[in-house]
Amino acid sequence: MDLLGKSRWLSLASMLALATFGAVGCAADAEDDKAVSGDDESSKDDITQVSHTKVKRQSIGNCWLYATASWLEAMNQAAGNPEQNTSESWLTYWHWFEQVANGGRGDEISTGGSYGTAADLIARYGLMNEGDFIAGEANAEMSSRQSSALNTINASLKSGVLKDASARRDRKLVRQELDRAWGLDADQSARIDAVFGPGVERTLDRSGPANAAASANKVIRPQDFAARLKDPETGAFVTGTLADAIGKGNGWWAPRQGKFAWNEVTYPSSGGTARRAFWKRVQKALHDGQPVITSWKVDFNALTRDSRFSKTELDRLGPGRQGGHMTVMHDYQAEVPGIGLLKAGKQATPRQMERALADGTKIQFVRVKNSWGGIRPDRWDDAVMPGYHDLEMSYLDGPIKECSEDASGNTDTSRCTREVTPLWDVVLPAGY
Repeated sequence: MDLLGKSRWLSLASMLALATFGAVGCAADAEDDKAVSGDDESSKDDITQVSHTKVKRQSIGNCWLYATASWLEAMNQAAGNPEQNTSESWLTYWHWFEQVANGGRGDEISTGGSYGTAADLIARYGLMNEGDFIAGEANAEMSSRQSSALNTINASLKSGVLKDASARRDRKLVRQELDRAWGLDADQSARIDAVFGPGVERTLDRSGPANAAASANKVIRPQDFAARLKDPETGAFVTGTLADAIGKGNGWWAPRQGKFAWNEVTYPSSGGTARRAFWKRVQKALHDGQPVITSWKVDFNALTRDSRFSKTELDRLGPGRQGGHMTVMHDYQAEVPGIGLLKAGKQATPRQMERALADGTKIQFVRVKNSWGGIRPDRWDDAVMPGYHDLEMSYLDGPIKECSEDASGNTDTSRCTREVTPLWDVVLPAGY
């Protein structure tokens, strides 16, 4: 999806970066280079029965990969499997390879991306469990290796081995520099070679030999990763695969193809019936236990101590640091005609959830799993669920002031020239 084409201006450029069309920079917290211990326990809430996996914490601007990993882990767990811990670093590695080897980068890696970019990376390179890619980070909430690798590869692009365009066209050399930046040992490099080739001569979507070598080298093909899906034709829940869910891409401008393919749905620009219809689609997905990827604009001055994004708080403080972000929606709270308050995290009956689809329902907030870590006394200390945030509808609807960047790439709160709607889009399953 072309966020830039929709005039979505994303700041925090000193920490985050925009990729090519379809990319979103991610609002990482300013303190994300400092490890803070978090709550590693997965948890459940009852209103929507969406599966939850461990909360993580990004250290660079790749929230879109954390959101995608949370999404696919939830679908796999809902299919009856033990909780998985897939590696965002694995997909980040390949995102960087494609940027450099395909000639799209200058002297700095872009960490930004989108759901479509993530889906295409998965189709080509599959998944890997966190401990199989970087053993020392198997149980870490935050990856320090990502930030150190980013610094190392940027140095190589700016003044090192990859500073010349001719060097960047040497795919074996790019792989070698990435392996060095990520601190991969010889065995790990050899496993990648065995599947994809030293110069990435093979990918899972195009090569039989790559597929044949995948399992023995700890690469998980999307067609081997189970996912709970709903058949859009029959309405029955089935155990499909991640390959079914991501479908096939046809460029950033086109919907992903496939019977079960999930796709981005843009938030309507006007209120009233169009937006209520949008939210009914989201509610139906959540009622069916489907995790909904959500793209939105962050203003950190809206963040309260109890982990809410509040328009009231933002109006009180005025604009703060801003940036684009992706999270995964798991729950919501709403005032339902004839029922009253349907609370997030509380048991809801099928009848209550059916009544919640009424035109007159007023959603108060949606609850999202974030990638900013669990326990964060530096930012919030009274979250209902550690690592989750409640995005109030008044905040998502806005409008909020959008500010320009200063010469250093930071939000310039003295130059807020227009107003925008913070909610951008969601990713919904086929048939919703």
